[in-house]
Amino acid sequence: MITRFARSLAATLLLAAAAAPAQDFPAAGRPIRIVVPFTAGGSSDFVARTVATKLTDTMKHSVIVENRPGGNTLIGAEHVAKSAPDGHTLYLVGVVTHASLPALAKKTPIDMVRDFAFVSNAIESPLVVAINPKVPANTLAEFIAYARANPGKVAYGSAGVGNTLHLAGEQFAALTGTRLTHIPYKGASQAQVDLIGGAIQVMFDLVQTPLKQIQAGNLRALAVTSGERLPTLPNVPTTVEAGTPGFRFSARIGFAAPAGTPAPVLARLHREIAGALGQPDVRAQFAAQSMVAAPSESPDAFQKLMQAEVERIGALIRAAGIQPE
Repeated sequence: MITRFARSLAATLLLAAAAAPAQDFPAAGRPIRIVVPFTAGGSSDFVARTVATKLTDTMKHSVIVENRPGGNTLIGAEHVAKSAPDGHTLYLVGVVTHASLPALAKKTPIDMVRDFAFVSNAIESPLVVAINPKVPANTLAEFIAYARANPGKVAYGSAGVGNTLHLAGEQFAALTGTRLTHIPYKGASQAQVDLIGGAIQVMFDLVQTPLKQIQAGNLRALAVTSGERLPTLPNVPTTVEAGTPGFRFSARIGFAAPAGTPAPVLARLHREIAGALGQPDVRAQFAAQSMVAAPSESPDAFQKLMQAEVERIGALIRAAGIQPE
């Protein structure tokens, strides 16, 4: 009897201890920070600010966005990984970029998987192939022909080495037999400035970033990497329609916390983020930018996805011949 009672009491105490962090979270007077490893104004920043606004409303707690660009996202990633694991510091994860770092860097100050507790995916988004209007091409086929005729002279910008935009360009070049020059920037919005100005000729970007510039005629959209045409760009063909069916590339953006964050806190964050992503107004905001809300089933599911992406993206980097630095 005594042994059974002792075991029952121990189990009760353990459950109480596990529940305590969730009950105390979020702490009064302490905002939840979402650290974005890119400059303000890009697609990742848009996702962070959209979710932060909704969470502030639903959680009745301040949720703020803090941009820490640089180091190919390592500056922001290291800051979060070394923050207190109490749920008050979150990291906006560009899935492809994050998964690429183990294969791109000979040494990193943190482990890109073990030093994080992954909370949930947030969105999936196709890319758009956008060019400067002065490039003599009105279709994707014409652009490919132009790039083939000018090997190494066509430059494309991205938000950093190994990120979604960079690897999309590498895959495009491999599929089309073109040789493009990659120019990395601290963020997609900065690269877009140079694309409009003509310093670079093409970008493979999430639709949200160049959408207004495309609609204004400052950039020319040649194709989207989705299976169907997008409501935001109804006159732009898919890569299948444009004659390059093998070029299919999508971006995922999600949220992570420092490793060691208590499971009840992760569960609360996942529940709140998934709930925010399920709100009609949030889904509509993402749809208007050609993004689809796609929360993970659980933190564990997102953790497994990240581990699988590290393997997949690593293989893509090695196949492209990108050397670690």
